[in-house]
Amino acid sequence: MRKNAFCRCLTVLLVTIIFFVNFTLPVKAEDEEIYAEYTIEEGDFLSIVAGMFNTTVDDILSINNIPDVNAISIGTRIKIPTLAGVEGSIATRYINIGDTLDTLSIMSGMMPEKLGEINTLVSPTELYIGSLLTTISNDRAESISAVSNYEPGENLLMKSAELGMSPVTLQKINRAEGVWDFADSQILFGKTEPNSGKFETHSVAPFVDEIEIKQLPLTQGETHVVHIKAKDIEALSGSVGDYPLRFFRDGESDDWFAMLGIDAMETVGLSRLNISGSNKEQEHFDLNQPIIVAAGIFTSEVVEGVDPSTLEEDNQSLDTQTVRSLTQTSGVRTWGTAMSYPVDEPYIVSGFGNRRTYNNGVFHNYHSGVDFGVYTANNINIYATADGTVLFAGELPIHGNFTVIDHGWGVYTSYSHQSQLLVSAGQEVKRGDTIGLIGTTGRSVGPHLHWEVIINSVYVNPITWLNTQFP
Repeated sequence: MRKNAFCRCLTVLLVTIIFFVNFTLPVKAEDEEIYAEYTIEEGDFLSIVAGMFNTTVDDILSINNIPDVNAISIGTRIKIPTLAGVEGSIATRYINIGDTLDTLSIMSGMMPEKLGEINTLVSPTELYIGSLLTTISNDRAESISAVSNYEPGENLLMKSAELGMSPVTLQKINRAEGVWDFADSQILFGKTEPNSGKFETHSVAPFVDEIEIKQLPLTQGETHVVHIKAKDIEALSGSVGDYPLRFFRDGESDDWFAMLGIDAMETVGLSRLNISGSNKEQEHFDLNQPIIVAAGIFTSEVVEGVDPSTLEEDNQSLDTQTVRSLTQTSGVRTWGTAMSYPVDEPYIVSGFGNRRTYNNGVFHNYHSGVDFGVYTANNINIYATADGTVLFAGELPIHGNFTVIDHGWGVYTSYSHQSQLLVSAGQEVKRGDTIGLIGTTGRSVGPHLHWEVIINSVYVNPITWLNTQFP
């Protein structure tokens, strides 16, 4: 009898313990609020990431239980407070030529409405070239990308057989209700293996395999490349705002490139991209899309002790007109890959794009190149930064002793304030050839080399050309 009573008491005690243990257990993971996650990449600052997703650094640290920003490193996955209720990994990309809300939603695996909501798009027409688009994909989802075009005369059965997938699968991936939803030259999407390569697709015309702008977004003072891959091109022309596009063919290939420089003082905001072309069969395409110009990051500086005569408008006009008159260029690019430093010891004393005032005047100038100071008195040689042809070698009021080298495709380098010119117009030079000596002629307050990269009369950041392979 006592034994049964003891068992009953023990049972009640165990049930009570289990009840209180269960009651005090933390909420299960599946009951926690879900957030889309972003992976920290090289060059990311938490403040920039917060700005990208319209949140704050404090909110990010709070929901991720991170004590401080120093606890975040490359590869860290963080939840984004403003993307609650959405599961998956966040990726960002810049809108390029031919992208639409429908094609982007198919590739991301999202519905157009959700993609628009996350990016706060009021209308599909807000997909401006160069704007940053956020997508969220399930880590378990299969990779979807452009695989082909729906060519004239083809049908769904033929296309599905060519791509090795069932018509039902092809129709489902492309979100088509029936065969009537497929049109000639339409881009088709399918399942692809990781690192399977990029398929050429016709986004603007049947004879245009690819059209894109590299180095997006367009940014004040930077270099960009418009690339078109097309067969039997007869004519290509275009513009970005007031900047004309000059297309050059890369050897005997089907690749055409236009180098584009954006002025460091260009107005930030929406501009307009226009490209038109035709082939030998007189087929035409005409592209007209809005494009974003983003702000560059520049600082300000005061330069004292400048000769007042070099600030006179007539002298400045002479320099400007001389540079703008140098439009002759080779149809063959000669800069190879990235450019080389023009001096032995690259000691930079003033960067590109700095907003400048001379002799305590107003800030209406900017620094059109990079200044290399003389670190060691013996190292005053100036070198050609790439192969090319000397277009100009002479003296100007602002640039002093001045050399301009043509590297093809509308790309030039210039070298100012030299004490001595060692080349002449028309001369062929190779990368590393000595072309002059560092001096202090023209608008200068001490020995230095002012080095510029010019694209179709527009000054661009030379440092970019040291670190980037164009095109």
